[in-house]
Order: sequence, then structure tokens, then C-alpha cells
Amino acid sequence: MALGNQGPNAPNMLTPAAREPQTKLAVLEAGESATFAAFGIPAGSFICGVYTISKGANTTQTVSAGFSAAGTDLLVTFAPNSTGYAVSGAATGASVATKTTADQLVYFFASAALTSAVYLKVEYYMTPAGQPF
Repeated sequence: MALGNQGPNAPNMLTPAAREPQTKLAVLEAGESATFAAFGIPAGSFICGVYTISKGANTTQTVSAGFSAAGTDLLVTFAPNSTGYAVSGAATGASVATKTTADQLVYFFASAALTSAVYLKVEYYMTPAGQPF
């Protein structure tokens, strides 16, 4: 490579530039299940992570999150049945690892009244101009 060539063909300590994800949180308290608009994600965001944080077991309930009142764009019927932090795994929705084309409201809901509170954590970053993601 020629000296000074930077970018994907010649990465170094400075290129490509580091990106810092933004984080949004929402909570469904114990006893709640109703769908609510939790927060917004701006247009041009690359959704890079969806997680749940559970304050206890929810053995029969599942939670979902998406861009409509019954949407599962981000989280598809995830069972938060133990205390702690969990990656969405197989319950990851189709809009994760994609770039939003418009401002999006994120809705969060449970299949039935929760036994323990569950937090939804969504990470995203704004894609720099001229970058694919």
C-alpha cells in the first residue's frame, strides 16, 4: 500500500474512525404489560444492539419491541425469565443491524403482566456522511 492510503484497505490506529453508540432505555414495571411509546430513534441511525435487563424471573411472560404498537422490529417475544442482563439472541428483530430511513418511535410491551420489571436497552449510532453503516 502506498504511504498515506487510509480507509478499509489500510486500517491503522486512526482509521477507520471509532464510533460511539448512543443508548436509550425503557422499563416495563412489574404488573405492567400494555404497549407504550418508549422513545425515539433518529433517521440515519444504525441499530447495533438490543438487550434486556430483568429484575427477576418472568417465567411465562415475553417482551417485544418495535416501530409500531404490535411491532417486533427490534425484539421478538423474548423471555426474560432470569435476573440480569441479556442479549436479544434468537429473538433479535429484523431491523437490528440496519440503518433507519426515517425517525422511528420504539414501542415496548409484554405478552402478560410481568412478575418482575424488565428494562429495554437499544444501542445505535449515527452513520457518518458517505459511510454505508
